[in-house]
Amino acid sequence: MVGETWPTYEHVNLQVGLNAWLSGDGRSHRLVGLTGFRHRMFSLADQVQPQGSLHGPELGSVAMVRVGVGPNGATRPCVRCGPYLVSQGPVRMAILLRYSEQHGPQPGVALEVLCADESVADAVLADIRLLAMVHKVFRGQVLSFGSEMFGPRDAALTLRERPQLSRDALVLPPGLLEEVEAEVLGVALHAPQLRAAGLHLKRGLLLHGPAGPGKTHTVRYLISRLVDHTVVILSGSSTHLVAQACSIARALQPALVVVEDVDLIAESRGAHPGAHPLLFQLLNEMDGLGEDCDVTFLLTTNRADLLEPALAARPGRPGSRAPAAGCSFPPPPR
Repeated sequence: MVGETWPTYEHVNLQVGLNAWLSGDGRSHRLVGLTGFRHRMFSLADQVQPQGSLHGPELGSVAMVRVGVGPNGATRPCVRCGPYLVSQGPVRMAILLRYSEQHGPQPGVALEVLCADESVADAVLADIRLLAMVHKVFRGQVLSFGSEMFGPRDAALTLRERPQLSRDALVLPPGLLEEVEAEVLGVALHAPQLRAAGLHLKRGLLLHGPAGPGKTHTVRYLISRLVDHTVVILSGSSTHLVAQACSIARALQPALVVVEDVDLIAESRGAHPGAHPLLFQLLNEMDGLGEDCDVTFLLTTNRADLLEPALAARPGRPGSRAPAAGCSFPPPPR
């Protein structure tokens, strides 16, 4: 038996990938329902033991849950927990899809493949993983972790409607918007030519200035222009999910990663004792992306002065600075 576990927000993508694989030529399947699976630890191997388990799940109806796949309440049904009995020519196998809440005994969404030939099980798992990526419903959408600038605090991952904001709605000092557009939109527009010339696409922009001059409006405007980009927004209590956000951006490029109030994470530590400030993790993630990755990092802050001490203290990088250009937003006129 082989298996993998994904974050809970990948549930719908894994279901889509599994459905695509099951619909392949020469395959037939039957979905079996389970009951009593919540708050219990078990695997597909446990379910096929001759004696079974006195405390494990039992056969029942198929438990389903509707998972968000877009803004305005768009959802898709997904299996909460159930094995698929699959026939592929002479080969027989079982595939278990199991979703568990974040605080459950086995958090995340897991896929297990049981087959007499383990190499076949490995290949099936790899195929489903690839199909989940190809058919990923997050591609080209606006995603937010936790509370963010365009709506109230919600689930761990929320799909938002793309904001619509015209250029005329921005009132900025002369030349400032043109500078921002050149750094973000210009590179996106000429990405094929830049790649062909061997130039890197990864870039970043820090929008800094006091509250009120238009940083958030500028972000909304850029998102509205980048209609083919996947957008991942981090703010407030979700800033510790830097690694997850960058992973999504890397997989679904062209992408835009927005980190609001980046000064708030300059001294915020990770979840484990001795962990570096989250700002270090963000910079490491930015550095770690390949130069040909079409990913833009858009950071905002009201307190740019708080970033310099944190950057100077970055381990192994004396005097280093964030790999991002800076655009200063002066206070609005009184």
